[in-house]
Amino acid sequence: MFWRIVKYLLWLSVGTTLLWFALRDLPFTELQTKLSRANYGLLIPVFAITLFGYWARIKRWQLLLSHLQHSIPWRSGFIAVSAGYLVSYVIPRGGEVTRCLLVQRKHQVGFSTALATIIVERFTDTFCLFLFITAIITWNVEGASQFFSDKIFNPVSAAFGEKIGLLFIVLGIGSLVCFIVYRFFNRFWTTLIQPFLLQLKTLVQLPNKGLFALYTLLIWLCYFLMTFVWIYAFDESSGLTISEVFVIMIVGTIGKSIPIQGGGMGAYHYLVAQVFLVYGVGIITGNALAIIIHGAQTLFTILTGSLAYLLLFYDEKKRPL
Repeated sequence: MFWRIVKYLLWLSVGTTLLWFALRDLPFTELQTKLSRANYGLLIPVFAITLFGYWARIKRWQLLLSHLQHSIPWRSGFIAVSAGYLVSYVIPRGGEVTRCLLVQRKHQVGFSTALATIIVERFTDTFCLFLFITAIITWNVEGASQFFSDKIFNPVSAAFGEKIGLLFIVLGIGSLVCFIVYRFFNRFWTTLIQPFLLQLKTLVQLPNKGLFALYTLLIWLCYFLMTFVWIYAFDESSGLTISEVFVIMIVGTIGKSIPIQGGGMGAYHYLVAQVFLVYGVGIITGNALAIIIHGAQTLFTILTGSLAYLLLFYDEKKRPL
């Protein structure tokens, strides 16, 4: 529990520091004026696109669960996914556990089964992100190669390059701990790990891979459109090309993937503002767009997450004693 609190505070401090770096030299009066002049009518199509992305994500999850002989209605999927996203904003990666616990309680889906489907989802999305990053760097889409080198790879290498020995020590200790768990806590292995690995193996043999790929494509299309629509919030950014917006979306996804409270708070703002600057959008407009895009997603997450918990509370009240 102690280390979990330390980890929580550490990531929160990282996010706060990055947010400070992103905004420290900005004239806040100009930033406030720029934000007040944005076209917030775009919030309606953005919310519609985001909701469609939820639909695709839930349908993909239903597909995985059905292959493991479990069926949940879309409403339950919406509650689990929305509640999970809201939890992840406070406790990074906590949303995955929340999703598992909710479908376990309401639909008797085993925790290992639900966890296996979420791991497959995460692996798929991470693999897609890796492919997109590789593609835009390989073909240097809109100068992305230099941006990734200067703003991501080199800083990370400088920060962790001297700690490779420590990394191997941590991996060695982790392997030893896994062996001890397997050797002396065999019950834990047979009741949780083995069923999880079995379900994971079953999911690899998913028959409807084409439909799974379609849902995944729709999810990423929604990610792109959620960024693309917002470039029309200001005249200065409306001239960005599709390929430039695609790079911005990928950089933003990297920022959100960092396990910082508030959906990558700070990391998202810093990285996205930097890439806007590379593409000729002024520093004020770039930071304003980063704040608006992230803020809209945060607002949607809070609204749908709150609705999910209200529905969950309503269902619990209806449950007979």
